[in-house]
Amino acid sequence: MIFKLLARIYTAGATYNVAARKMLGLLGRNFSITSDMLGEFTGDITSINSVVKEYCGHIIVLGYWQRHFKKQEVSLAIKPSCIGLEHSYGVFQKNLHILAVAAKKAGVFLWVDAEKRGNRDIVSESIIRERALGVDNIGQAIQCVHSDAKKFVMKLLKWNIAIRFVKGAYTDSDLKNDIDIVENFKDCFWLALHHCKNSAEKSTVAVATHDKRLIDYALRFREIDTELRPFIQIQMLYGIRVKLQRELVASDSNILIYIPWGTDSIGFLKRRLAEGIRPSAIWLFVRNIFETWRYQF
Repeated sequence: MIFKLLARIYTAGATYNVAARKMLGLLGRNFSITSDMLGEFTGDITSINSVVKEYCGHIIVLGYWQRHFKKQEVSLAIKPSCIGLEHSYGVFQKNLHILAVAAKKAGVFLWVDAEKRGNRDIVSESIIRERALGVDNIGQAIQCVHSDAKKFVMKLLKWNIAIRFVKGAYTDSDLKNDIDIVENFKDCFWLALHHCKNSAEKSTVAVATHDKRLIDYALRFREIDTELRPFIQIQMLYGIRVKLQRELVASDSNILIYIPWGTDSIGFLKRRLAEGIRPSAIWLFVRNIFETWRYQF
């Protein structure tokens, strides 16, 4: 019962129609959005092809929204494990290219997360390959719980690829101390922002966190250098710290909401709880139940 209650708070709905209404509601309130279709680790070709087809159909709708909400980013989150990486590198690369071309045509941005530490090289190389082919609407998530995150940041920056920095959403980290993770996060963010400042071709530098310290750290650079304002983005999950989300959009911050939807809402919630088992993360979930009831969209 409690999982069902929480799932309704942290996911936008089991069906596309329900989720679409909530996405449009957020766009109407000046938020940018990323649609995150639930489900992962698909291994057989039939299922993979079905997911790719669904992604392509969703891209068409997102493209329509993007044409009507020109000031905001309308984007799609792609899970490599859903489009063939669990099957083979070749299948994944082929399907990523299909989606990248479709998204480019529709004017939709793609965010890709390696999901597993061991997949970072493959995913980064594939994104760089798409960038070399002229796809400029693609970015990668970098998990800052990995001590070697800067290595991947440098690879992506050479191609002016957008990056979203995540404090840590998976359990395969080698950095365990919060102080070390925060410092790595700040170092990676500053490295990307410095590149953006000095590059003729600029790309998004996003912080994907609910940690107010890191959000304030990122926003500080908006005040220091107004030229960088359009490229500094705050990304937060649907249903988490809703009051803060509203405050940020009211202050004219560039804020994007990650919107998970689909039938696996309970599985999604269990994975998030398993990944954030620290007391501070558990308290965030509990406190957020009451905050969401009060400040629900």
